[in-house]
Amino acid sequence: MSKGNRLRRQAAVAELSERKLTEGWAGGPRVRIRQATPADLPAITELVPLAGVRLEEALAEAVRDGFSGAALRVGIRDGQSGFQHHMATQFAGHSDLVRAYLHASLVLVADHRDHGIVGTLIAYPPANLIAEFLASGRTSLSEQGKQHLTMLGGVALAKIKAVAVSSDARGQGIGAALLKRCKQIYVHCGYILLYGQMPPAPGLDAFYRRSGFEIGQLGRPIDLWVIFGMHANAFPGPDERIFHRWQLPT
Repeated sequence: MSKGNRLRRQAAVAELSERKLTEGWAGGPRVRIRQATPADLPAITELVPLAGVRLEEALAEAVRDGFSGAALRVGIRDGQSGFQHHMATQFAGHSDLVRAYLHASLVLVADHRDHGIVGTLIAYPPANLIAEFLASGRTSLSEQGKQHLTMLGGVALAKIKAVAVSSDARGQGIGAALLKRCKQIYVHCGYILLYGQMPPAPGLDAFYRRSGFEIGQLGRPIDLWVIFGMHANAFPGPDERIFHRWQLPT
């Protein structure tokens, strides 16, 4: 790693703390980017349809019950080993894959001092993708192998489900600020891939490129071989493209 990259990474780590996650980072004029609380859920529910999705009840429950992002908070405090230990404990203690993965979910809000919640970002390990792959019969993994693959999916792969900013708050860099903190937190915890599915809306490709993501071709999947050691594809929806960012170990 070059000296410049090392200094940038050290500066990024210095910005991370549980207190910052709770109280927020500056995300534009009079705006702070912070982790969502139960009180933010009504505003998030109204915002996420702007990204073409809805707020899943399981995620809303995780926010209400306080375990959304619990593993990430441990990772911010104790580093990758602490994060991975927390996630391993969840997999050992729960048969519910979604609940275990939601410990690594990230729900951020952009909180404007005068106007309240004007933006949100939702990301989490894609439990559905892993469950569908294991149920497809395309692999003859042992039970131990399936557990290992499930664990890898929870600690190395995160899907950005939604980035949504209210129409009257756009053009102020709020979406980019939400993405910046999302990348920073997941990279700090050791994630290898961040990705999402992008509809054919004007300007979205340029937006994600400016934030450090590559844009795939229409309908083309992304191969997760680097993570799982076997071919497993994440497919975009109809008329969508995948945006993605690899953070390979150095």
